[in-house]
Amino acid sequence: MSGRNVESRVVDAERPLTGVTYGPAGDADGYVLTLITANGPLEVEFNEEAMYLLWTEVRGTPWPDTPTPSESDLLVKRLVELANGADEEMLRAAIRALGGER
Repeated sequence: MSGRNVESRVVDAERPLTGVTYGPAGDADGYVLTLITANGPLEVEFNEEAMYLLWTEVRGTPWPDTPTPSESDLLVKRLVELANGADEEMLRAAIRALGGER
């Protein structure tokens, strides 16, 4: 990548399961890919066509040397899955249960 004006960041190793997320853009059309890096979050916006191309490109791509996930990794993954299907009250209750109430 030398010679080009490219910003390079490394996803935070302490947050491997939440280091990369995507979803609808909150204040614009399209989607946002968020990378949680050691230097803070980095958001990349995609229009619908570009997000679909990215999604179809990575979907089903095998992971090289898949590591065996730890029990903690599996629990975090399950928690995220449940959070994605929860309503607001369930999310508030979960945050309280985890000691994150403000």
